[in-house]
Amino acid sequence: MSELGQEMKEQIPLTSNNDAEVIKAPVKTIKAVFKEQLKENILFLATIAAVVLGITIGFIIRQFFTFNDNQIAYFGFFGQLFLRMLKFLILPLIATSLISGIAGLGSNSAGKIAARALTYYFSTTMTAVIMGIILVVVIQPGAGKSSDVNQNYKLPIDTSKYVTTHDTLLDLVRNLFPDNIIEMAFREYETSFQPEYKYHLLYSNGTNRTLKFLPSGFTNSSELTIIKEFDYYKAVGGSRRSLNVLGIIVFCFVFGGVVASMGKEGEILVKIFEALNSCSVRMIKLVMMISPLGIFSLIVATVIEMRDPSQVFARISMYMVTVILGLAIHAFVILPTLYVVVTRKNVFKFAKNMFDALFIAVATASSTAALPTTFDCIEEKNKVNRLISRFVLPVGATINMDGTALYEAVAVIFIAQLNDRKLEFIDLVVTSLTATLAAIGAASVPSAGLVTMLIVLGALNLPTHQISLIYTVDWFLDRLRTTVNVWGDSVGAGIVDHLSRKEIEAIEIENKRHNENNEVNQNQEIISLENKANQV
Repeated sequence: MSELGQEMKEQIPLTSNNDAEVIKAPVKTIKAVFKEQLKENILFLATIAAVVLGITIGFIIRQFFTFNDNQIAYFGFFGQLFLRMLKFLILPLIATSLISGIAGLGSNSAGKIAARALTYYFSTTMTAVIMGIILVVVIQPGAGKSSDVNQNYKLPIDTSKYVTTHDTLLDLVRNLFPDNIIEMAFREYETSFQPEYKYHLLYSNGTNRTLKFLPSGFTNSSELTIIKEFDYYKAVGGSRRSLNVLGIIVFCFVFGGVVASMGKEGEILVKIFEALNSCSVRMIKLVMMISPLGIFSLIVATVIEMRDPSQVFARISMYMVTVILGLAIHAFVILPTLYVVVTRKNVFKFAKNMFDALFIAVATASSTAALPTTFDCIEEKNKVNRLISRFVLPVGATINMDGTALYEAVAVIFIAQLNDRKLEFIDLVVTSLTATLAAIGAASVPSAGLVTMLIVLGALNLPTHQISLIYTVDWFLDRLRTTVNVWGDSVGAGIVDHLSRKEIEAIEIENKRHNENNEVNQNQEIISLENKANQV
């Protein structure tokens, strides 16, 4: 007993000394903390400096010099290179993130999580559209301003192109199921329309005929008069050069689910796609190192390209106020309230951790360009499970377009007000549904909302050429609505992560048990091999 007591007495001081050593760990000085924070946020601070410097230099240059479109393009050259590198890596990032995420979740859990995410996407998008419609109807920014319509600005889209709402929506469904796995990486299905004519043949003897096709050799003469008359637009299947993100999402979702159902046979595929995902993330981080230069170039070119900003802002200031007010209410009231109600967590801390991604969204006006930074903020700072973020964020960057849907609803009703068109309740319903579905089809690239706006305008039979007035301020509003899109994706990831805690815990327990079994099996194999070697 005395020996045991002596041992205990000898051990007690040692334990207390160890505790003392832990307690007496060196405290970081303010200078050390400042250096650490500066090192961690150097890229973010450089990006802020690039934006401020770009705006300043842009306004100085436009004050003293005048450039044509070709010369302005030179200012944005490095920005174009930056965006091209990001777009180049978006496909491997989305594909590997979705496949590894779905495979890690398993087919059953993936279905439940997908249902929660899609419910969130559609509900918030529809809420944003309704909010926009209420504001534009109450404020009426286009009332009594029909003389302000400007058709002189060159648009990046063909507003004379014939489009129909139902064929556009059918194209969305067709793109969900691409017929070529290679082609979906660079082309997507698009229905085009070609005019069809009928020909009236009027003979001098009083005989009249109407033909669908004019036979060769028939020309106007003293005995025959040919009248060509428009008949209808014929839908023709075709494609356009673009990444078919919807088809990629469906393929990766199914592929990941099948890999998960394969069990042990699919483990090697899961590891391969996880490694590819890590490689894609590292490559994107290398690209992001030049983001300040690229963003500076984009900002300078955008500022120089502006056409009489003070005059334009004065002309459609109320339209801008309506859009900005709607985006602000959605971003600062609706989404934070939803996050707090569902998760019971501090939304201010969550938003602070997302600041890097939101700033990249403002600077690039592209959800896909901000996606790598969004991954980093969600997983590293807000501690959202990677299995959730790998599924929710890529899908959200494609179909969750709250800001775009709100913007389109406001813009379309604004154009209706410019034309003194009184919209009935059914017109507002059509606007809300069409704007929601059109926003899903909007590519997550700059100014994609202008293209999908043609669909909404066509649904209400409004003149498409009047988009030109809106285009004059689209460069500015596009950045705001993209930021709202990214913020909505981030809030969705946090909410889905909170609601899916049980599934995630079950998956983690199952993975831990699976890893332990693998270790036991490996040890048994090693022991068996050693026994065989000893016997030999």
